[in-house]
Order: sequence, then structure tokens, then C-alpha cells
Amino acid sequence: MYPIFNCNHITANFEVMNRIIFYGICMVGFFSCTNKKHNAEAAINDVPSQETSTKFFPVTNFIKGQILEIKKNGANPLKITTVKQHSDSAWIKMEDLQTELSAFLQPVIDTGNLTAMFSEKKFLDQTLDAYTFTYDPINILPDSMQLLHWDVYVNPADGKIKRIYMVKKADSASVQQLTWQAGKWGKIVTLKNTAGGNTTVAKEQMIIWNF
Repeated sequence: MYPIFNCNHITANFEVMNRIIFYGICMVGFFSCTNKKHNAEAAINDVPSQETSTKFFPVTNFIKGQILEIKKNGANPLKITTVKQHSDSAWIKMEDLQTELSAFLQPVIDTGNLTAMFSEKKFLDQTLDAYTFTYDPINILPDSMQLLHWDVYVNPADGKIKRIYMVKKADSASVQQLTWQAGKWGKIVTLKNTAGGNTTVAKEQMIIWNF
């Protein structure tokens, strides 16, 4: 089991927009605009708890689109780094922003390139008020595949992406988690395995651009 970290507008990318429309259509199929709360509660009985698909939401293009949006807004993001309860903050230069997130831009997650390795399940999570798409390995992953798991959270009211969550292997003893709150902030947590099978937080990096 992976360690759990508890923690808007998409650029004019044709492929991303198509996927947003696709998921938006899914939302329309389950929710009526006349009474969002009532219909959301009724719809959960109709949504399978596990359902596979052959097309994935293009997560990589979504995050790249968010990076472009940050650059267009012109306000440098603030990075807060915490190690052993000690925090330092610094402004990120726009030209360095993509580098800061490079670990989560590979491998590219698009509509079809990882369907042979990962399965998609979707369900309505009333606790988070989100339509959740979750992705896990079908079989044992090759050593070259560092991506271990990811989730996409969709607002059931408007079909827009609320949050992205990803887990990647950093090395043999640690993993990194990215929580990306669309249009607001991103947080990277590095977790290390210690003696006895315990897990400890080695570092946290919070990137904020919507103040």
C-alpha cells in the first residue's frame, strides 16, 4: 500500500480540452443541473465502484498547461521547503518552474500510452465531493517504471479538474508524492523507508502561486 498524504482553467490545448469535454459528458450523464446535491447522492448508486477504461486523462498535459498559466499570470511562485521541521522559503524563477516539477512530467501520462500497465477505476467520492479516477498497476511494474500510482479528482458540478495526486519511486528506499491543487498550489513530499519498515517524511516542498 502506498503512503498516503492528506493534504483553473486549462490552457487552449486541443487534446486536453477534448479530455475535459469527455469527462464533462460523463458528469452530465450522472448529474442534473436542477439539484446538484440531490442528484449527486442519487447517482452514487448508479456508478460502479470499479470500472476500467481504455483511455486515460492526459495528466502531463494538464500540469504543463497549469505551468503555462502560472507564467502568463506573471507572479513568481513561492516555494517553502521543510526538512526536519525547519522551513525555508524562496521565490521560484519562471524559467525554473518546469524543472522544479520535472520528476512528475515523466513518464508522459496521456490518453493511451500507459493502458497496458495501469488500470483505471472511477467512483463518486462524496467525502471529497469529487468524481475520482484512480490508476494502479495491473501487474508488477518493470524496474524502469518509476510511476506507481495516480488519481484525478473531478468536480461533479462543472466537470473541471480539482486535484491531481501522483506517487513515484525516487530511489530504492524512497518515494515522492505530488498533490496538485488546480489553480492554487502544488506539494511534493519525499518519504523514506527506515529500519523496521517504518516510513518517515524526509522533505516537503510547497509551491504556491495563488495568494
